[in-house]
Amino acid sequence: MDDQTRRRAMSEWRPMRLADRYRLAERIFALKLVDEHGASLSEIAPGDHVEVRVPGGTRAYSLCNAPGERDHYLLGIHHSSLHGGAHYLCDTCDVGDTLQVRGPGNFFSLSPQHRRIVLVAGGIGITPIISMAQHLASQGLDFEMHYCARSYAAAAFVDRIDASAYRDRVRYHFDDDPAHQKLDLDALFGGLSADQHVYLCGPNAMLAEALTLRERYALSHRLHYERFGASPSDSTGAAVDTGFEVCTARSGRRIEVPAGCSIVTALNRAGVEVPLSCEQGVCGMCLTRVLDGIPDHRDDVLSDAERAANDVILPCVSRARSAVLTLDL
Repeated sequence: MDDQTRRRAMSEWRPMRLADRYRLAERIFALKLVDEHGASLSEIAPGDHVEVRVPGGTRAYSLCNAPGERDHYLLGIHHSSLHGGAHYLCDTCDVGDTLQVRGPGNFFSLSPQHRRIVLVAGGIGITPIISMAQHLASQGLDFEMHYCARSYAAAAFVDRIDASAYRDRVRYHFDDDPAHQKLDLDALFGGLSADQHVYLCGPNAMLAEALTLRERYALSHRLHYERFGASPSDSTGAAVDTGFEVCTARSGRRIEVPAGCSIVTALNRAGVEVPLSCEQGVCGMCLTRVLDGIPDHRDDVLSDAERAANDVILPCVSRARSAVLTLDL
């Protein structure tokens, strides 16, 4: 899929039918979505996700398809509460219902320039990692994979992995099984060769350790990651919120963002739509170009260099240091 087609896919909602739903593991369900009219779907790249409209907003879910599948999108969803998007999709919707979906898009792409790769998945972080593993295996590339979970019963896709041609490249790490030793990220990162890249997706504790080790082993350009859930630290620090204005450059509107109100909330109230998913500054879905003004970055997505450039912002959590912030909206 070319860049223009991909951008169009991420901006346009389409009706899709929930064709099947089944249990993958403890609290993890697979959802199979098909085009409502039976059309072939967009080509999927490793790390791709789609957005799904749910009551109160949208949620992004990684695509777990095998390479070349075009007749459906396969989602893996962790269902741990009686509310929210997962509850709606796993409990409220019926097979046969129509959902509004857009995508695929990608904030966790697998670079074709990386020829030797280590994949690390923690819990539901397996959802983007398994598509990467299958892609790498199909291309005959050098990789290994580590999959961590609370238990075998809580690990999704183990049957699929065990039946795969790349099973000998996968090592399981289950907390309740002494036969599967806990993953030692320090030893793993310390043993990397200079041409190996790590792609990691998992919970906050795993990512926090990985980021600490990244500095120790100078892996700033070789650790690529996606997290699930907000950072355990308060990204706002001791900052005191004050009001400011956002100017939407395409319409010339000036919208007040009062203290205690996020940019996206103020924009939505004014009828300006911004793509949303996590609303916690961790997924990158709402990334918006800054044309003028100085952002107050409070996300967990941008690199230090991107923050210093001040030309993009995650408006779901970030604010402004200047009185006016002009956005490409």
